[in-house]
Amino acid sequence: MSLRRTQIGANPEPRLDSSPTALERASWGLIALGSLAVLLTAAALEPNPRGMGTHTQLGLPPCGFLTLTGFPCPGCGLTTAFAYGIRGQWLEAASANPLGLALFVIVCAAFCVSLVAPFRGWRFSDLFDRWSIDRWGLVLAAAGVAIWIARLSVAA
Repeated sequence: MSLRRTQIGANPEPRLDSSPTALERASWGLIALGSLAVLLTAAALEPNPRGMGTHTQLGLPPCGFLTLTGFPCPGCGLTTAFAYGIRGQWLEAASANPLGLALFVIVCAAFCVSLVAPFRGWRFSDLFDRWSIDRWGLVLAAAGVAIWIARLSVAA
């Protein structure tokens, strides 16, 4: 299914001239399984009330950046945010790491889309074009940097 623009600035409209390949359908399945694994892991963890360190329940070491510098790394609080997010505790999740809450919502959306996409005949290229995934990725990366800078200034 390829997209075409009929007017400048108009939303692309899907054409029904092709369907997802077997590889794309398998990829949707892998995205569903990966997303589900992340969400189930978050549900199994008890969020650390400090707002970070929840990942150590998985047998991972404490944050090396935090240990060396005394300042949180961009990823500090992500696992905690997911653990709060899966429980519907949005404020606590945002407090642990605002980017973590955004990523949690994205993982939930990816899970839902990956369940529907193969049956609706959606192709990766169509969704990337239609939803401007590349631009959203840049926005998310910029937000991550901005959040980290803000967290560093508060911690200093």
